[in-house]
Amino acid sequence: MSDSRQLLARISAFRAKLEETPRLVPAAAEDELPTNPSNRLSTVFREALVTEPAQLTGRAFRLLSEARDLVGQQKQLADDSIIVRSDSGDALARFHRHTIGLTDSALRLAQVFPAAAEPQLRMCDGFEQLLRVIRGRLGVLEHAISLRRADAGRIARIADLLMAMHAGKAVSAGAFFDVAELILDDARQGARLRFVYRDPATDGVAKFVAAHALNVGQVLARLVPHDYEWAMKPALPIVAALVMDAGMLEVPAELLAKTEALTIEERRLIERHPLRSAELLNRSIANAESLAEIVIAHHERLDGSGYHRGCQAEEIGSLPRLLAVADTYTARMADRPHRPALDPRTALTDTLLDAEAGKLDRDFAEYLMHLSFHPVGTVVELTDGRIAVVAATHDGRANLRATMRPVVAVLVDVRGELLPRPNFVDLASTGAGSIVRALTAAERREKLADAYPDLCV
Repeated sequence: MSDSRQLLARISAFRAKLEETPRLVPAAAEDELPTNPSNRLSTVFREALVTEPAQLTGRAFRLLSEARDLVGQQKQLADDSIIVRSDSGDALARFHRHTIGLTDSALRLAQVFPAAAEPQLRMCDGFEQLLRVIRGRLGVLEHAISLRRADAGRIARIADLLMAMHAGKAVSAGAFFDVAELILDDARQGARLRFVYRDPATDGVAKFVAAHALNVGQVLARLVPHDYEWAMKPALPIVAALVMDAGMLEVPAELLAKTEALTIEERRLIERHPLRSAELLNRSIANAESLAEIVIAHHERLDGSGYHRGCQAEEIGSLPRLLAVADTYTARMADRPHRPALDPRTALTDTLLDAEAGKLDRDFAEYLMHLSFHPVGTVVELTDGRIAVVAATHDGRANLRATMRPVVAVLVDVRGELLPRPNFVDLASTGAGSIVRALTAAERREKLADAYPDLCV
């Protein structure tokens, strides 16, 4: 981001010049200038220009002051650690650099403001439009940063709690319930389902585990309202998701980051984590016995093919069955060291097939249909080549065809050009095409990072 920092420094140089520039007339009198040339203020204006040609009208001064404030806002964003300072193609950094470029254009325009009042005021029209664009982009950037900051904060909080458990420290169950309530609030407000990832090799095992726990919790927050048993106590399943992989902190980072197939010994080491998670819970959290029993069974499968105990069917409780469904689906929806995230339609279909084969609970698996084959926020390609984001879904359990044809906001037209504003289409009630596939993270960055960085976070 050094190039952005240098550009911001150059852009902010006009602050001092602006402060030293005298105002020609008060802002309240400015509107009289273009409409009434014979006005006394217009005469004062002309006389002042002869002696002080650098003076500004009230409108110009106000706009330049706004530009100064926008530069200050951008400088604060450039110092924000959430924006990745690299040339890796990070969507937020790229969007920020382009916004800085627009501000540089505004500066160049400001530096050639004419001395005469009327052309100066006419130039203000274009200058004001440019500032409006910059202001809008900064609003989009701040929203995207807030999403990333929220995810980073929750991951850090979960990781800290898991590391405290791993270190043998006493941990309050209330701390996990606090995080669970934040996750539930997002779901209640209809927030987009975002699957985050942390690399175990670079970010550490604790954050890798915490990111997956957060993902599972977010899925559960959207499933439990549909279950009669857990709808009245929705936080408990999410807390179980947050702690179920605590034992994974004992697995070496290089093993979790491995891209090749695991050996039998490596797989056995990983398969110990439900037991270790339960032991850590009983050691670190008071009265956690029932929660530990849930956690120890979250990798059991109805056909007996799971672990740690190889339980079958009714031997597996309700909440471990629900956790197994959410965990399986989430693992497919998020990136992994050995593979990228699966297409949402593939992830849901494969999870339903596991239930059909007798591995997962069929009723809980069908709850995933409420997310639909393309959850809200999924960026998709339509049959005619347009790019859209899923804005709303239909009830998948009532109508399978409808869940595959959600309401979308079209962002890119058939020529590959960004639309000036989203065009909302209900694919279930029109013949305006259907969804071909979901875009990968790399494709989202390529096609949308310059306008919708929040969809690339």
